[in-house]
Amino acid sequence: MKIAGIIAEYNPFHTGHAYHIQKTRELTGADYIVVVMSGDFVQRGAPALYSKHLRTRMALLGGADLVFELPATHACESAEFFAQSAVGLLDGLGCVDVLSFGSESGDIEPFLQLGAFLATETPEYQNLLKKYLKKGESFPKARSLALQELLSDTDTDTGTFLQTPNNILGVEYCKALCRRNSPIRPFTVKREGNAYHEESLKEQFPSASAIRALWKSADCKMSDSTVSSCFPPAISALLSQTFSCPQFLDEEDFSPYLRWLLFSTDKAQLASYQDVTPDFVQRLFHTRGSYESWGQYAALLKTRELTYSRICRMLMHCLLQISDVPPLSYARLLGFRRQASPVLSALKKHSSIPFITKAADASSLLSDESAAVFAKNVEVSNLYESVWCEKYHTPFVHEYQKPLIILP
Repeated sequence: MKIAGIIAEYNPFHTGHAYHIQKTRELTGADYIVVVMSGDFVQRGAPALYSKHLRTRMALLGGADLVFELPATHACESAEFFAQSAVGLLDGLGCVDVLSFGSESGDIEPFLQLGAFLATETPEYQNLLKKYLKKGESFPKARSLALQELLSDTDTDTGTFLQTPNNILGVEYCKALCRRNSPIRPFTVKREGNAYHEESLKEQFPSASAIRALWKSADCKMSDSTVSSCFPPAISALLSQTFSCPQFLDEEDFSPYLRWLLFSTDKAQLASYQDVTPDFVQRLFHTRGSYESWGQYAALLKTRELTYSRICRMLMHCLLQISDVPPLSYARLLGFRRQASPVLSALKKHSSIPFITKAADASSLLSDESAAVFAKNVEVSNLYESVWCEKYHTPFVHEYQKPLIILP
């Protein structure tokens, strides 16, 4: 039995994701696909369009066999820590053979090379990184410049290579595997269709960015062929049955809560949250009177040193009250296909971390530290559910009452 792992957000799941799963099966010979998927808040510091439970159903309909949650406390992070947590979860399952990810080139060698190099972080690299950070470059730009200088004699144009989010994450996956000395083998599938940030829907495989832009257009209807063509047929049918027009959450739905937080929390408390520095808190206090909306305020705070995504993550850490969190040390199953029962048997035999299928059972299965992390993520998911219910006038369902998604 061969098992391939995929780390994803599926925000939302579209035809390109289905293609990735299909090619992973075909090219690796995997019998089963295990997905680690961001929960209700995603890596770029925003709420997911849909709840993790609906996105789990979409993933299973799109070809995945099991879906595990990468909780908000570990998903809403930089590429490095996002990858570190997700890879750690896959490695902890003890039965995953391959980690498959999409990339622009489809060539695994540059990822292996850069991942191995960054896993050691030589003094020479650290000094160059510090030099460019002191010059006011953002961390991604400083790292790219340091690597270009150190690896100028290689075949890879490091600067260009590290400009795309998929390549950046791929390098971080390989680095995390290297540092863990994991037996999981990295594998990459060449992306087809739109570039990551492309908002055109002309290609067969539109980007998630393009779909999110379409979702926010006033005249978008689920019955439109432009909409349905973005998804595999089973997922298009699911969305059409669930919504007559696109319903979703984005950061602006949390905007009033962030404004309230900025005017009700003292500096020491804000500075205690993950990745939030005292200097950033000073800027929050100096600029909060200019707050109009989440997007407007994040753009106002953006500097050469701080990217828009990092600012959104820091703001989200404040809103969700996420302080330093320990490494992820449990695996929460969100859904599976019954035909994947051999994988469940393998997990029970080989997993080195607790394996949770029912949220209410978590406290009895986890250490006090992990139970606190789990409880925090239940709280975060209940906030997401509350905002959705307020926006769309639906009944509130507590996270403990949400069942495991099981398909044939």
